[in-house]
Amino acid sequence: MKKLLLAALPALALMATQSLAQTRTVSGRVTDRTTGEGLPGVTVLVKGTTTGVSTNSDGTFTLTAPTTATTLTFSSVGFLTLEQPIRDGSITVGLAPDSKQLSEVVVTGYGQQSKALVTGAIASIDAKQFEDQPVAGIDQVLQGRAAGVQVSASSGTPGGGIAVRIRGNNSISASSDPLYVIDGVPINTGSYSNIAVGNQQLNALSDINPNDIASIQVLKDAAAAAIYGSRAANGVVLVTTKRGQTGKTKISLDVYQGVQQRIKQLDVLNGQEAQDLINEARTNVGLAPRYVAANPTSTQALFTGASTNWQDEVFRTAKIGNYTLTASGGDARTRFLISGTYFDQEGIVKGSDFQRGSVRINVDNKISDRARIGLNLTGSRSLNNRIQNDNNIYGVLSSAILLGTQTPIYNADGTFARDPYSSVENPLAAASLPLQQARNNRVIGNVFAELDILKDLRFRTSLGADYLNLKEDRFVPSTLLQGAGSNGLGNANSRYDISWLTENTLTYNKSFGDHNLTMLLGQSAQKSVQEGITTTVSGFATNKITRLAAGSVRTEASSDGTLWTLLSYFARANYDYKGRYILAASVRRDGSSRFGVDNKWGYFPAVSGSWRISEESFFPKTAISELKLRAGYGQTGNFEIGNFASRNLYGVGAGNLANYNQISGLVPTQIGVNDLSWEKQHEINVGIDLGFVNNRILLSANAFRRESNDLLLNRPLPLTSGFLSVTQNVGALENKGLEFELTTQNFTKDNFTWTTNANISFIRNEVTKLVNNAPFLSGFANQVRVGHSLGSFYGYVVDRIYQTQGEITADTEAARARTGRATAVYQQGSAPGDIRFKDLNNDGVITGDDQKIIGTAQPKFFGGLNNQFSFKGFDLGFFFQFQYGNEIYNNTRAFAEGMNAQFGQLASTRERWTAANPSTTFPRAAWGDPNNNRRTSDRFLEDGSYARLKTLTLGYNLPAGATRVLHLQNARVYVSGQNLLTFTNYSGLDPEINTFSGSNTSLGTDFLTFPQARTVQVGVNLGI
Repeated sequence: MKKLLLAALPALALMATQSLAQTRTVSGRVTDRTTGEGLPGVTVLVKGTTTGVSTNSDGTFTLTAPTTATTLTFSSVGFLTLEQPIRDGSITVGLAPDSKQLSEVVVTGYGQQSKALVTGAIASIDAKQFEDQPVAGIDQVLQGRAAGVQVSASSGTPGGGIAVRIRGNNSISASSDPLYVIDGVPINTGSYSNIAVGNQQLNALSDINPNDIASIQVLKDAAAAAIYGSRAANGVVLVTTKRGQTGKTKISLDVYQGVQQRIKQLDVLNGQEAQDLINEARTNVGLAPRYVAANPTSTQALFTGASTNWQDEVFRTAKIGNYTLTASGGDARTRFLISGTYFDQEGIVKGSDFQRGSVRINVDNKISDRARIGLNLTGSRSLNNRIQNDNNIYGVLSSAILLGTQTPIYNADGTFARDPYSSVENPLAAASLPLQQARNNRVIGNVFAELDILKDLRFRTSLGADYLNLKEDRFVPSTLLQGAGSNGLGNANSRYDISWLTENTLTYNKSFGDHNLTMLLGQSAQKSVQEGITTTVSGFATNKITRLAAGSVRTEASSDGTLWTLLSYFARANYDYKGRYILAASVRRDGSSRFGVDNKWGYFPAVSGSWRISEESFFPKTAISELKLRAGYGQTGNFEIGNFASRNLYGVGAGNLANYNQISGLVPTQIGVNDLSWEKQHEINVGIDLGFVNNRILLSANAFRRESNDLLLNRPLPLTSGFLSVTQNVGALENKGLEFELTTQNFTKDNFTWTTNANISFIRNEVTKLVNNAPFLSGFANQVRVGHSLGSFYGYVVDRIYQTQGEITADTEAARARTGRATAVYQQGSAPGDIRFKDLNNDGVITGDDQKIIGTAQPKFFGGLNNQFSFKGFDLGFFFQFQYGNEIYNNTRAFAEGMNAQFGQLASTRERWTAANPSTTFPRAAWGDPNNNRRTSDRFLEDGSYARLKTLTLGYNLPAGATRVLHLQNARVYVSGQNLLTFTNYSGLDPEINTFSGSNTSLGTDFLTFPQARTVQVGVNLGI
């Protein structure tokens, strides 16, 4: 028997060899023919069989085919099916988009998906839409380009705060900013500044270089965003950066330089008019005039001919420039991209500027057919020279408006002049003398590895981090009004925040004939630690030494630290049948250190589905090429509730009255709430996607309703408790709306193309629950009230101007008769020219009960319109951004038209009431405002609607013959403008403002706010 087996072995070996020889290994890569990028999830089949695989995340594939096989079939939703002969060596195939389908591949949470299979509400923005524009951060890129996404630059401050709201404000006291995820790393956002220079904040997003961005996806509804759980209530912004492509190394240089100018300035009184108005306001209330000509040596003498338009002095033509050098390339195993950028922007107000240098390194390496590793890394350093502004009499622009034109720029000895009767700083002194710098170092990145455990099962692990280090320095010399009383004032703030993230996912991707299934299982852990040191010093011996060591009085020296952790588990399943019936479901479980001990964990489920009716056999072959219905429901959370909001807290130091007589102590400062939890959102979204004429016209519409519950509010406590209030989950909001997006290929023939992208959104916001449903005030003119939107304005209603004393007497007697009081409370006026306010409750007197909601900062609709033209080598694009139906409370007018104090006044005060000019709209000048003409009312409320030509770009691509002579791969020159035209009835400097940067409740107020600039630039893109 043994001999028989030994004799049979050669025969068995020969048979095995012949069997192996009947198959062979075929490998290659599938790309998008239009972009050259690898396509994941493409089905690769041996023609005539069921043998096949799906491509990996980078488009690569490997399969075993019979030696008799001659052809492979490549198919993917959104692309034309292609057949390719099998040959020796690696096979590279480029798939062409199918004009009959929605072909775009979008990034979703922890994966990618063809847009045709998307069931949620996701907006996509490609880098081509903004790459030639002078934008400093990601948030500016989003403005006007995605339905349902409202972006407002709170001011034109370089590197300043910008409000991004996805489907409205979703919180009252917590953050309403979306979660930003860059290449899989959730990043730190907001302002880390600890030195006040007015209401405008720093913007951590300005550290991110827009030149690095390849695409942006905005997860708008809960069905799409719930995979991010307790951080997704305000939507999620996924940023994918540029990567290297296989091929010869390419060097590209992108440079632009430009100038910025003010769009508008306010018309003001001249020097003589300013002095006359102050004298009139004083004499109208029985005071002596302040400026007299009888005694020129008196301190009350008239200024001698000064008439300074301070806006002309502080505004300037400012430079802006951006310089980017990129190297990218690779081979079948390794692809890389390395870029460096320097961005330099002067502010149009003197004393302000922002500079940023950044470097990016992205590397992808294919270790084997089954294993891949990669690196995404960016580092930046920025310098922000800040100026005081907004709600600040020491600011540059604010003092330029509030300091009267009767004040000269300089004294006879060359020092900065001031009005001896005014507390307002000399604007040029405010721009040139103080030091207010913020330096920020930032590193964001991750390393990852992928392993194909099985043909359809992939494991991915990543380790990411976001490190931010801010150093602020301020020195206010004694030569400024702010520093005079303390012989100079110095501040320093050093703060860092480092966030670590580790994530592991398993992805199963399998096709069963016409059935396609993708399942995801993942785990995530994140920890963020922040520490800071703040010091304040005064009493400097000299203004020439600005280091804090030169100060003699330490008024503050403190340090602080805080941290939070988040542990998460998540799962998702996507299923489709022939790309026709599509289902998706996900769930995430988050545990956070921020939640109370009784609410440590939360579950965030979502489910959605769509039906592509146009793929049905019964669907008629008409002009409608795409018809898809979508619906989804999900729950998300907002865990921005403060790191220790649920804990019992104790304070130390003199500020908390704990230390006395050099004896240290502790004092309780906060009551713990064991059941404190995240703010909760429930959202329903329904949508329809339509394509016409082979998808040359694409229309997408969404309707949604989002309920935000358990919002954090402070519940008042009896003073006997020792505390004023306790934070609890009490409030509720509702956002609902309609969104429309339209993309059209208007003309594509004879080297001429014209495409249009448009979007418009109608969103309504309503407060549905407060603590005891009691309204409360916010900012200068806002009130939060059940039944109304956040940002509602609350105040008195102007009736008319009193013209005679008899009118005032009649109203006063009527008030006495109704109230039985000898003197009416809040009389309407005491002299002709005063404002008569409406008595809303008809009790005969004007009290706080005669106020009402007089408007809202929420627009009725907003959106954008983008057109792109190309003809041979030329391209032209223009982009409009607009909003309509919102009001602005112009608090600048309340001061600059108040005619009640030593402030500069606008030229509109020439229309004030006098006996010779009985104005019916403008009150009299009255020093001290004895009759509250300046009270919060609809007098200062204006229509804030506007349409703005946000960008206009004209470019030219040099022909191939010219680039060959220049030894270039490509060359493009262009000229571009930003904010070139603004159509608005708003009387202020800029309708796109908010003094209270970052606030959810104090919206739509303009108080001496830094306006945006008009920019013109010239640029060049070179490929070597």
